[in-house]
Amino acid sequence: MAPAPLGSGGIDDAGTSDFSFASSFVSDQLAQLAMAGAKPMPKPLSVVCPNIIESEDAVTAKPLSTNAHHPLPADLVSDGTASGDVTDDDEANGDGEEEEDLPALEPAAAQVAFSLSQKKRADYDAFDSWLSQNRDSITKTTKTMAAALCDEDKTAAALVREFESAKIIESPRDYQIELFEKAKQKNIIAVLDTGSGKTLIAALLLRHMIERELDDRENGQPHRVSFFLVDKVALVFQQHAVLECNLSQPVAKFSGDKSDMRWSSKDFWDATLQEHMVIVCTADILLKCLHHSYICMDQINLLIFDEAHHTKKNHSYARIIKDFYPFRDITEGGRRPKIFGMTASPVDARTNVTQAAQELEALLHSEIATIAHNNLLHEISKPKKERIVHYHTALVQHESNLMRRLRQLVGNHKLFARNFQYADANLSVLGPWIIDRFWQILFRTEELAKQEAKAEIERQPDDEGAGRNPLKLDGLGDEPVQYNSNVVAVRDASRFVELYRFVPPTMAQLSNKVQRLHDALFDVFTRFSGQKTRCIVFVEQRYTATLLADLFQQEQMKIPNLRTGVLVGGGSKDMGKNTFRTQLLTISKFKRGQVNCLFATSIAEEGLDIPDCNLVIRFDLYGTMIQYIQSRGRARHQESTYIHMAELGNVDHRRLLAENKASENKMRDFCNALPENRKLEGNDIDMDYFLRDETDQQVYVVPSTQAKLTYRSSLVILAQYVSTLPEPSEGVPKPEYSVFCTADGFVCEVVLPSSSPIRQATGRPHSRKQVAKCAAAFAMCLKLYEKKYIDKHLHPIFASRLPAMRNARLAVSSKKQAQYTMRVKPETWSVLGMPTQLYASILSLTQPESLDRPSRPLVFLSRHKMPLLPEFPLFFSKGRASKVRCVPVDIPMQPTPNELEALAAYTLRAFYDVFSKEYEGTSKDMPYFIAPYSEPTHDVVLPDKSTCPDARSILDWTSIHHVAAQIERITCQGDEPDSFFENKFVSDPFDGSRKFYLRQVRRDMSALDPVPEGAPAPKHRAWNRPDTVRNILNYSVSLWSKSRVNTPIRQDQVVVEADIVYQRRNLLDERVFLDDFGPSRCFIVLDTLRISPIPVDSIAMIFNLPPIIHRIESTLIALEAAAVIGLPSIYPGLALEACTKDCDVSDDAGATETAINFQAGMGRNYERLELLGDSFLKMASTIALYTLAPDKNEFEYHVERMCMICNKNLFNNALEIGLEEYIRSKEFDRAWYPPVVDETVKLAAEAAAKTGTPDENGKTPTALHGLILKKGRKQQEGSYHALSDKSIADVCEAMIGAAYLTTYEERDFDLAVQAVSVVAKSKFHPMRTYKEYFAAYVLPEWQIAPATAAQVHMAKAVARDVGYTFTYPRLLRCAVMHPSYPRVYEQLPSYQRLEFLGDALFDMAAVDYLFHKYPDKDPQWLTEHKMAMVSNQFLGTLSVTLGFHKHLLSFTGDLQKQIMEYVAKIEDARTRAEAEAVAAGKPSAAFARDYWVHVTRPMKVLADVLEAYIGAIFVDSGYDYYGTVLPFFHRHVLPYFEDMTLYDTFANKHPVTFAVNVLTQRFGCRDWRAVVQETPDNEGDGCVTFATKAAAGFLVHGRVLGHGIAESGRYAKIAAAKQALAKLDSLGVEAFRALTGCDCHVEAEAETVAEVMAQEAEVVDGDRAAAAAAAASTAV
Repeated sequence: MAPAPLGSGGIDDAGTSDFSFASSFVSDQLAQLAMAGAKPMPKPLSVVCPNIIESEDAVTAKPLSTNAHHPLPADLVSDGTASGDVTDDDEANGDGEEEEDLPALEPAAAQVAFSLSQKKRADYDAFDSWLSQNRDSITKTTKTMAAALCDEDKTAAALVREFESAKIIESPRDYQIELFEKAKQKNIIAVLDTGSGKTLIAALLLRHMIERELDDRENGQPHRVSFFLVDKVALVFQQHAVLECNLSQPVAKFSGDKSDMRWSSKDFWDATLQEHMVIVCTADILLKCLHHSYICMDQINLLIFDEAHHTKKNHSYARIIKDFYPFRDITEGGRRPKIFGMTASPVDARTNVTQAAQELEALLHSEIATIAHNNLLHEISKPKKERIVHYHTALVQHESNLMRRLRQLVGNHKLFARNFQYADANLSVLGPWIIDRFWQILFRTEELAKQEAKAEIERQPDDEGAGRNPLKLDGLGDEPVQYNSNVVAVRDASRFVELYRFVPPTMAQLSNKVQRLHDALFDVFTRFSGQKTRCIVFVEQRYTATLLADLFQQEQMKIPNLRTGVLVGGGSKDMGKNTFRTQLLTISKFKRGQVNCLFATSIAEEGLDIPDCNLVIRFDLYGTMIQYIQSRGRARHQESTYIHMAELGNVDHRRLLAENKASENKMRDFCNALPENRKLEGNDIDMDYFLRDETDQQVYVVPSTQAKLTYRSSLVILAQYVSTLPEPSEGVPKPEYSVFCTADGFVCEVVLPSSSPIRQATGRPHSRKQVAKCAAAFAMCLKLYEKKYIDKHLHPIFASRLPAMRNARLAVSSKKQAQYTMRVKPETWSVLGMPTQLYASILSLTQPESLDRPSRPLVFLSRHKMPLLPEFPLFFSKGRASKVRCVPVDIPMQPTPNELEALAAYTLRAFYDVFSKEYEGTSKDMPYFIAPYSEPTHDVVLPDKSTCPDARSILDWTSIHHVAAQIERITCQGDEPDSFFENKFVSDPFDGSRKFYLRQVRRDMSALDPVPEGAPAPKHRAWNRPDTVRNILNYSVSLWSKSRVNTPIRQDQVVVEADIVYQRRNLLDERVFLDDFGPSRCFIVLDTLRISPIPVDSIAMIFNLPPIIHRIESTLIALEAAAVIGLPSIYPGLALEACTKDCDVSDDAGATETAINFQAGMGRNYERLELLGDSFLKMASTIALYTLAPDKNEFEYHVERMCMICNKNLFNNALEIGLEEYIRSKEFDRAWYPPVVDETVKLAAEAAAKTGTPDENGKTPTALHGLILKKGRKQQEGSYHALSDKSIADVCEAMIGAAYLTTYEERDFDLAVQAVSVVAKSKFHPMRTYKEYFAAYVLPEWQIAPATAAQVHMAKAVARDVGYTFTYPRLLRCAVMHPSYPRVYEQLPSYQRLEFLGDALFDMAAVDYLFHKYPDKDPQWLTEHKMAMVSNQFLGTLSVTLGFHKHLLSFTGDLQKQIMEYVAKIEDARTRAEAEAVAAGKPSAAFARDYWVHVTRPMKVLADVLEAYIGAIFVDSGYDYYGTVLPFFHRHVLPYFEDMTLYDTFANKHPVTFAVNVLTQRFGCRDWRAVVQETPDNEGDGCVTFATKAAAGFLVHGRVLGHGIAESGRYAKIAAAKQALAKLDSLGVEAFRALTGCDCHVEAEAETVAEVMAQEAEVVDGDRAAAAAAAASTAV
């Protein structure tokens, strides 16, 4: 489960999505849990980094983070302290390894860092709380798109893929599937209006033929290929882009736009046919190949003719059929190819429609199939409003002075003949100003060089046939005068045009036709909806298009909202570049609205698909009916308008309009007259008739209500149910029906929207399509009733559309707390009595010099062997620190009774002298013992079993026996040698806080001398009395007045110089700045003080016992927790980390600020392990569900998993086993002392044991062992701690993470699997070992069924590209089967179950990698960077890179169009990245791997297919995670994430930057933070996918000023910053401070004063230095 700072985050699967309906199925599952009212808690993800840097060192007392071992990276500390741009920049300190040497800490820096760490976590919790309270009111997810690449920077290849947005995979309309089925059986000419999805059928038919071809090849048949033939070069690129994104097999393209000698080779074409299965080319190329026998007709299995109406006379289409297509029928053993033609009209000339259609059918050996019913036609091609705009006959215009002069200069040049011809013909049609403008554009500066070059090589008529080559240099020498004269004329003409005075255009200088065009455009674009208008103006000639577009760009002719562009063919280039790439750029701009009025030639009639085009104007009328139909088809908007511009009184125009209308009507009549079996009727035609006629209809009666479900009513009931589902982002939810012809009759499959828990149902076969459709609806209604999604009255379970159901009942609160008993001491300390053997652990320091005093290691002795604790740091004064090593010795020792008593005496003396605790007890009462190590060095050497029989040799027995024997108090008479007063430890028995190290005797001082200056004042009361004399004697004696009177004190005592021991128990707390220790040197007398017999080097180490024992006890309690859940083998350090909770959050409803109680010095908390455990829990539960519930759908999977892994379930199970007692939630306190027993109770027990009288239960009493506290503060009886429900659940997940890491090196999941079974406690997860998963898996029939040749071929292709060879190719096929693809085709389920599995596997791999790669990163950083890895944006990129989009099988509307556009963008982005690498002197393979970040986000299906593939290889391999998932991750994913800093940075002009600049510069505020957390996706199909979104908040002083929801943290932060900016813009300074409580200006003023004072001091110091230098100079 993703981590949450302060225990406030952590959304589980219960919190990752919203339901759109409350089903009884869900209710049944939830009934197993105790329902709570809390809302789901989000996962914290990231925070934008301002300008504060933190250290990465995990041990030293440096700037702090969440805890000592989870330092925050620089990019996660966000309390902007300086103005300027704020970006998600790289960490300043990098990712340095943890150092052994611990540098000193500056206390001030530590204090600042600690406050920042607290503030950060407080801000996270503030946003978490705000998000929980406002989740329902937050608007639906904003589809924020990444800034797309500039089109001008894209390659032509990328643009052509973006341009070709023909909706090739539409929703499976009835007629499309019907036509596809017909095309599989016979040759068909599809006559459908533009935009009706002809290319969809072509793509499906190609896929069908490829699969048949693969089967044929498997049976030894010769190879054959499919040809997609087009009439124009541009369409080659266009259709190739379509097919390349829809077919997994290689598609080749050839066009005749350039000569390629390779094509004139039989070998070349043999190789091409061998390597490709589909070829897109112009018809001329195939015709040439057939003529030269490079290709034979029997090598072709399918011929697709795009714009098939061109098949006539000697067109290449016609010649291919007439000359090479065999006439014998295929049943005679021939292998002639299937034919599929596509056209909007079978006629493209003024001829008899019926005759032309019949001739086309005969020539193509095909049958015309078209839509005959008006309702289907209306659905496809929505009627346009057509109107005629008349213009007056053009007046005769006289040529201008400009044109007259140009005719004189260059009129005789062949170079300009066509230009003068155009000018003469259009002078009256367009007007004199436009013609003058034509010459101005023609002679513009950039065209002059080309004109001169052409003029220089132009031949004169008398030179023709002379045989000279004007391109040769010697030819230029032969006729210099003639060639030079041409150039001079061009230059003169250009100079004349340049100097000519052009006047601005006026209506009077334009023809009436152009004026009427202006009026029509003005009328449309100046309306209220003018900004949304998309218009295409069709003209006949390229020059006209360019000139008209230029006219409307003139200042005098501009129309509001009108932005013109030109789309012409690639012929003449004398008025600018007209390359294919230029055409694509123009179309791209038109789609995006950068251009909204295209002036186009016939190139825009065929193939161009602009869904938003709502106005078409025929400036030059069409010549044929097909031109009329095609140009009219460019207007795709529902309310589009088609304008014919016709000349008044022009008989030809009037006749043309009438003929085309009549021809269209005749074409409709012809189509209607076709036989019924050639009409596309759909599935709804004459429904009532066929239902009356069909007798084999099912009926279901609800027993309780007698409600009747029939075929007829099922359609209505199903429509009502779908209407209550959440609306998708686009369109209206509706069931999709697909009817197929089988041997038993027609079978229909219905697919519901993705937000439905049940998606697919198939009806019984029937003889009629219409009845089959009702059967499918009937089957679906039965499923819905069985699952209780429709009630007993056959109504949907909601009366109306309901908001998505929340998962609050499965979530738990991170704030709501309860009091629980807390274990303070480990159970092992309660095992007392006379020990027979002791186990030793050596306690040493890695850097003993940090104590600033010689020290000796200690030996910790216990009845049971201590675990191997990980090293942990202790923090001393003056910034010094050292790690502690607790190394257990394997060899136990069997001490004698005398040795035991000596050890007990030494231990009790240490507690008495050092910690002022006096205990009574014997060795039987001691839970543990301490003893000095035998050597004074911390370089510990463990004893060898072969040479050392037990651990006795590592103890300093001399010191032990000396201390044990020193029963009497050590006295001082004053006559001892000076050495007696050196290196001894002294304590004050009357004031436990006063302890000293003796340095030396000061015989030059007396007890009555005044206390020397600088000695720290004592804190005892006697010293603070006003009448106390301030001498050394009174300084040393802490007795109260009454006690002092009764105590003899010598005044002639010797004075000893000593150091005060400043006692700091919690050395685990790195906040050393809290202990402001002053001077330690003092002077004392010893009469009332106690001299310890323990050597000072041991004393120095004994002072470190409190934190060490506290850590030992915490670890032992954590191991007991692991044992409680059946995991005793978890590593000790991991067990402690999993149980450590170092902060809690208050739930005070009246509090305005989040109250956080930080517990310092607790070491690593559970948050990192919780993140890891959450991922494994998700993976394990997903595998178990996939294994044990193969018949459930994805929705049911999600619900079951949610119930299994939700916080509520984990919390309840944890309480059952009492896990809450073992959680470590409190920092070091005085409970570290040994446990004690009450003296009265102990004495009573001993007395009862002596009598031997059984108690009331019949048990014989025994003596009670334990220490009795005689002196010192008593421990509190019983201990409690407040824990939130979520914290307890989080510890469960952390335990799973600890179990996973314990056996990580062995690649063994068994311990973690066992942990999941214990904490989840679900019937769907009974496994105790990892092998049990696959052992329980039953291979489904669809997986092990024989694979088709197409499926095998696909598996081989994917193995080549991705690297894994499938044992079951059908499993791979399932992974690319979109839910919309009819199951009847291949009898395979959709990829949803595999995607559900693969998502969990991939998430685990990503988290595992980041966890181990970045051991010092906090969970927020890990989660944010994990989101980059698992985001749909990256997975979509990887899916395209690996080519999965080509294998996708789908019938979803607009999906392939979107995929194609995304593929173009992502491939272009990669091409640009490679080019940038080359430009930087690197190989292209070294391109920046984050190129995908700035590309528009892909559709989710691409990521789904990739995740489904991961699930498929996992299942295919027998659940081999390490053999499949990880190799895939390392090979294909990690190359993108080798440098994770790439994903810390965004564009410099990030909205967060602007928001911060406003805060700092305008309001003087520096307390801000941008926070990101995961949140459920409560929109659309999120209720099924349970997907999460990123929620970002922009906080100022802990208050949310802006929020945003997006698919990634990056876009969410942008949205949040923009919203905050909008709010800040409306605020004045005072209003801002009132809203946010900002007081930064006060701090800023104080800092300013300090800076001024510092500057003044520098000036003064500088003046003094200058004066000193001058004085020195004078002296010299």
